[in-house]
Amino acid sequence: MQNYKSLWLSLAKNFIFAVILIATLMLAMRIFNVEIIFDKVLILSVIATISGVAYLLTIRNPQNYLGFCLGIVSSACLGAQFAFLHGYDLTFLYFAVFIPFQYAAMVNWKKKSLQKADNEVFMPKFLPLKKQIFFFAILLIIIFIDYIFASKILKNNNFLLKIVFATMISSSILANYLMIGKWLDTWLYWLLYSVAAIFSAIIIQNNFNLLLFVFFLIINIITFISWLSQKYADNTY
Repeated sequence: MQNYKSLWLSLAKNFIFAVILIATLMLAMRIFNVEIIFDKVLILSVIATISGVAYLLTIRNPQNYLGFCLGIVSSACLGAQFAFLHGYDLTFLYFAVFIPFQYAAMVNWKKKSLQKADNEVFMPKFLPLKKQIFFFAILLIIIFIDYIFASKILKNNNFLLKIVFATMISSSILANYLMIGKWLDTWLYWLLYSVAAIFSAIIIQNNFNLLLFVFFLIINIITFISWLSQKYADNTY
């Protein structure tokens, strides 16, 4: 297991980098006159972006469970943000599902790391094929259920937005759940989530969220590649 102090140092470095990155982004948007509405939704978006970027950069190292501290902060801010946007299904999801899953992942990663011998590590791996098919079926079922919920309960008549939000919900549920066991498949669902979120930002015309999720897409790709390289370097098949 890596030195505890080094894990905190990595977390701090990634947080500082995220702050500089987002500050630079907002300055660039101001210079190029990109419209930004300064309200409570934007403030939550900024905090969610900084903590979310730092979280993803930190867990590029699949041994650094401390990254989930910032992941929880990011989820709380996004949940509050969607409440202001009346996306109550997403708000419920962030607080009732994502945050508990992220906490469970942090606890499990730490526990597994402590249980391993000094020359062993808790490495990422892919799900067996049957489980991959099972979780993909779960993805489709959740999309269907949320679509019906949005149509009948929330009275949302925007077909495209309902599909996009349902995809965000289903993919992020599975991504957060699979993260607990450090399955590589989690990043496939995070990539799907990021693409769906980009489309949602375009639909609701939120420029900051659009850039936020473009960043998340890029960082998710980088983290996925990082996990893959560590898996095969460790010869864990």
